[in-house]
Amino acid sequence: MKKWYSIATMVVITAMVFSMALAPKPAQAEEPIIIKIGVPTAMSGPAAAWGQAGKAAYETWVEVFNKAGGFKVGGKTYHFQVIHVDDKNSPEGGAAAAKQLIYGEKVKFLAGHWTWNFPAIAAVSNPAKVIFMTRTGNEAVPGGVYDPKKMPYVVFANPSHEQFTSDCLALTKAFPTYKKIGILDCTLGKGIGWDYVDAALDKEGVRYHHEWFPVGTQDFTPYITRYAEAGCDIVYVAGWIGEAMAFAKQRWEMGYKDMRVGHSGPFITPLAYLGVCGKDAAQGFIGQYWANWDFKETKVKRKYVKMCKEVMEILSKKQGRPFVYTGWIGWLPSHLLILSQAMEKAGTVDDTDAIMEAIRGGTFETTTGTWTMSGAKTYGSPIVFGCPSALSTIKGDKEVYLAEYPMKPLP
Repeated sequence: MKKWYSIATMVVITAMVFSMALAPKPAQAEEPIIIKIGVPTAMSGPAAAWGQAGKAAYETWVEVFNKAGGFKVGGKTYHFQVIHVDDKNSPEGGAAAAKQLIYGEKVKFLAGHWTWNFPAIAAVSNPAKVIFMTRTGNEAVPGGVYDPKKMPYVVFANPSHEQFTSDCLALTKAFPTYKKIGILDCTLGKGIGWDYVDAALDKEGVRYHHEWFPVGTQDFTPYITRYAEAGCDIVYVAGWIGEAMAFAKQRWEMGYKDMRVGHSGPFITPLAYLGVCGKDAAQGFIGQYWANWDFKETKVKRKYVKMCKEVMEILSKKQGRPFVYTGWIGWLPSHLLILSQAMEKAGTVDDTDAIMEAIRGGTFETTTGTWTMSGAKTYGSPIVFGCPSALSTIKGDKEVYLAEYPMKPLP
C-alpha cells in the first residue's frame, strides 16, 4: 500500500509540474525605448542665467512625462532623454553644439532652442535631416536666411516675433487707455523681422514708437526722454532683460513713474528685479507669463497643467524654497509634445520626413494650449505653432497674471 501511494504521489506531482511548465508565463514588462533630444542652449556667457534656469525644469518634466507612461508608436513604449550642450548664444557655439549633439550624441531631434544662432544650427541640422524646434527672429523669418525648401526640418515651435506682436495687443487690452507703446531693441536686433511686426501692429491700429540702442548701452536717459516726448506711456523691450531693468530703474529716477515698462521674456524671479530696479521701481514691471494654470483665454489639457504643477513642486522641494520660474513651460515640454504626437500620427520615430509631414499643418495639444501649425503663405510651409501671449506683472515680490492675447493663425 505504501509503495502504491508513493507512486501515485509521484504521478500527481509530475503532472502538476508538467502542467505548470505548459501554462502561459506572465508577460514581462517591456523596457521603454529611449529617444534622445538635443537641447542647444546658453549655459555660459551673459545669457547663461536663462539657459540654466530651464535645465532642471526640463529634466524634471521629462521624468514626470516618462513616469506617466511616455508615448506609444507601433505598440512600443518610448521615453525621452534630454541632453544639454552649451551653444554660448553665438554662431560658433551653436554650430559646435549642433555637431556634438547630432554626430556625437546621435540625436535626431533638437528642441527647446531659444538663443540667437538659428542660422548656424540650421546649417548643421538640415543636411543631417534632424528636426529642429526653434524660435522665429530676424534671421528666421521670410526674407531672412530661412528657406522652407533648403530647411525642410525646421519647426517654429516658438514664434517669437509673432508673439511680440500679440504681446503688444495684450498690453492694449490690459491698458485700454494707453497713449502709445514704445518699442525698444538693440541695434543688433534690427532687421526684416521688425517690418513684419510693424505691419501687423499697423493693421491692428496699435500706436507705437521705435528706439534702438547700441550694444553695451548703460545710460538710457536719452531714450527715456524721447519716449516721453513721443507720448509713450508703455515701453516694451525686445528681450534685452538686463537693459530693461536698467531702463525701469532710470525712468523712475527721472520722475517718469507712470511710464510702464516690460520685456518680451519671462521672469526668472521677481526678486532680481526688486534688487536691480529697487522695490518701488520694479512694481508693475511686465514680462511674459507661462503659468498655464492661470491662463484665462487659452485652454490647456488638465493633464498637462497637473504635470507642470508637479514639476514646480518637485523643484521647490529640491531647492528648499519656492521655485517660481515658469518660462520653461512654453519651450521644451511643448516641443516634445508636438514631436511625440507627430510620431504617433506618422507611425514612426525614425523617419524624420514622415514626422515632418505629420507636423506640417498638424494640430497638437501641448503645455501652452492646442494649436494648429500655420504659416503656409507667410513662411512657405505651415510649421509655425501658436502662442497664448500671456503677460504677468510684479506686485510686491510676486508676479501675477496681467493679460492675454492668443496668437492668431498665420496665413
